[in-house]
Order: sequence, then structure tokens, then C-alpha cells
Amino acid sequence: MNSKITVQFVLTFFCLMAASKAYSQVLQWDELEPYPIKNASLLYPLFEKLIQLEEKKDGKINIVHIGDSHIQADFFTNAVRKPLQQQFGNGGYGFTFPYSLNRSTAWPYRFSTNAAWQICRNNQPAKCDPGAEFGLSGYGFSTRAKQFVLSVEVSEEQYRFNTIKIVAPVATSYRLATIEGNKKPMIHSVQSGMEIHRIRSGETLDVIARNYKVSSAAIKRENNMRTDRIWAGKKLRIPVTITETSVDTSIFRPLEYKQQEQFVSVYHNQNPISAIYLLQAGKQNLYSLNGLIVENDAPGLIYHGIGTIGSMASNFNATPLFFEQLPVLSPDFVIISFGTNESYSDVTVEEFITHMELFINNIRVFCPDVPVLVTTPPTSLLRRGRLNNYVLEYADALMQRDDVALWDLYSFTGGLMGAKENPAAIQIARDYIHYTSGGYINQGTAFANTLLNEYKHYKRNRK
Repeated sequence: MNSKITVQFVLTFFCLMAASKAYSQVLQWDELEPYPIKNASLLYPLFEKLIQLEEKKDGKINIVHIGDSHIQADFFTNAVRKPLQQQFGNGGYGFTFPYSLNRSTAWPYRFSTNAAWQICRNNQPAKCDPGAEFGLSGYGFSTRAKQFVLSVEVSEEQYRFNTIKIVAPVATSYRLATIEGNKKPMIHSVQSGMEIHRIRSGETLDVIARNYKVSSAAIKRENNMRTDRIWAGKKLRIPVTITETSVDTSIFRPLEYKQQEQFVSVYHNQNPISAIYLLQAGKQNLYSLNGLIVENDAPGLIYHGIGTIGSMASNFNATPLFFEQLPVLSPDFVIISFGTNESYSDVTVEEFITHMELFINNIRVFCPDVPVLVTTPPTSLLRRGRLNNYVLEYADALMQRDDVALWDLYSFTGGLMGAKENPAAIQIARDYIHYTSGGYINQGTAFANTLLNEYKHYKRNRK
């Protein structure tokens, strides 16, 4: 080994040892101090809008949080949504998507359909129906059914809505309807089926159930499980329904759209709605849907969560429609959370930062002047329990930026040694990649508290 390589090896060794020592000081969650937001001054335009909302009790503020499966399950995002809406008002749930269909329980909306829809992710484009487009959800969602009804039912009364927006490559492909009187259409398939899910490292039963919009109890019944314990690599039978049935559409009362643009049709109902029905408009070979946005008539804050299982920033960068549709959310603040999947794909720090820069630039092209905050990825372990030096490098590189606000979730979850030395304290899942529902909720609560503290500090010192 020559002297140059020896010196480099020694320096790297001592850097990692120093990082290990610094990042291993993990306490119990109730003892952890939330890390402050770096470059918080970049959020002052958002804070001004929040002050106006509090004082005037008028208008909406839209926060958009984009990421991977950590975001899709909605544990983290809902833990942020709740305290923010408690302080600034509940303006509606925001973006929602039928990740799975015909589930007996779902939060806060249950989707049902009489037709077969295909769903695929932007990180698996080859599995998509030709013609289906990845848009705002990060998913392709399409059907070739000649007649279909997609129902959206509220399971949490606090998220009833007056306004619903259809987001699609061609929004005029759909129309919305309510029902006359107390009649309720039977929208379900007559033949039950099963979908096989191979458990990924780090997944919990709660996360799988939330992603499929089915109760964990239903999964346990189907698989004769007595506990919630699951193991990576094993398969679960997930109850699904697959046979198309006809629906009596005579009971529907079509709604008139309030506004219609390239990617969105906006409908409004005077009274809050607990159920809405999406029907086809006209005839075409393929219907592609990118998501729904639901709001109420009250002033307040809307927290949109957009997460795609297994996706990386590069997958979104490869789908321009995502950025083209982003303005339909009218974002006042964008939060970005990537890095875990990149580390498992051996993406170098240089490649990761390049993809993140492109992602941020794409957002600024279509949503100029919107404040952006990036969270570093949480701590995790690589295959066979190896330390994840990728996320260490990602976090260090991100925290050097001065053009975005930053929240150091990596350090908050223990950094390099957190997953190995303190898994119970940070509530990381058994695969040491994902977290339990409680772990995500703690992260989201800490972030919300940090954001609110920065806001209070700004108000106290505001001239």
C-alpha cells in the first residue's frame, strides 16, 4: 500500500470514527431535542403567509411533501398535518390517490370500483400499460374498461369536502357525480381474489395495510396470523377483488365543473360531501388518472403528501408530467425527502446531489419563488447489517447547501450508528430501513414542532 493510499485510509477511518461517536449519542425519543432548521430565513415568505392566515382567517396555504414510501404511508405526514391544521385551520386533506381499491377500511378515504385498474410505479415503467402516464402521484393508474365508476367515501368526518379536483393527463376524460336522495350504488366486484405481496426489508404490517388501504386485521385473517410480526422475503396474501360488474348509473346526479384547465377539472358542491363518484366522459381506449385533490370551504392549511414506494429523485426527474402538474396544488411550500432508496441502489453522493439539484430546479421552473426545504434521509443499515455510509455522505452534502432550508432528520435519528446501536430508541423496523408507525409519527411530530418553533421565533422578532 503506497503512502498516499495509507494516508487516505487513515483519514477516512478517523472521520468515520468521529462521525460514529457524534452520531451514537442517541437517547429515548422523549429526551431527543429536535434539530433546528438550517437556512430558516428562506422560509420567511411562508411565515408571512401564515401570519396573514391567522390574522385574517381567510384563504388557503398549501404545503406539499414529496418523497418515497416513508411519505406514502402517511404516518410522518399526518403527524405534521395535525398540529399545523390545529393552529392554522383545517383547509382539507389535499392530495389523495387510490393506491389500492375495494378495501373495507381506509384513512381518510376509501376507494371502490367496479372495473379493473392497473397501477404501477415510476420506478417500474416497464410494468405499466402502454399509454399510462406518471403524473403527480408518481404512479401510473389506468383502465381500459368501457364503463366504470370509481367511488370516494369519507371515513374520517373531519375530512369531508366541498371541492374536488381531478388531476389527469386529460382531465376532461372524467366527470363527477353525487347520488340522489339516500340511494347508494353497489360498487364492488362479485368475485374475490388475492394479491400476493412479498414483504420488503423494513416494512411493517401497519405500513403494508396502509399502502393497500386494507385493515391489518383483514391481512392477518387471510394469512392465519396470530401476531403482527412479519419477515422480509416472506409473502402475504392481500384480499382484492378483480371481476368487473355493471353499476346502475341512473341514480347519479352529475356535477357541473367550476373550472377546467389542461391537467385539472375543479368541481364544487355547496354542502360538504361524504361520497363522490368518478365516471368516464366520452369514449376512449385508455383512461389514465393521476390523483384527486379534496378541500373544504374553510380557511386553513392543506398538507399534501406525495410518496411512491421504491422511488428516487431520479425517477421523478424522468417523468416531466409530475412537474407540469405540480402547480395544480398551488404550493406555498415544498418539502423533499429522498435518499433511502438511493443508498440501497449504490448511488454515489455525487450522483445523488446531481439528481436532487435537478429535482429542485424542475420544481422552481414550474413553481418559481416557492420556498423549498429538504430533509436528510433517516439513518438505516445496508444489507447484512452494514453501516450505511451512503446516507452519511448524502446528509453531509445536503447540509452544506445554502439555497434551500434543511432539516437534519439523519442526525435526529442517530446518524451513522443510530440504527445499529439504538434501534429501539428510534423505533426503526426489523429490516433497519423503514420505521414503525410510532417511529414515523415521532419524526413527523418533531418536524412539526421544529417548524412551529421557527415560526414563533420569526413572529417574536418580526418588525
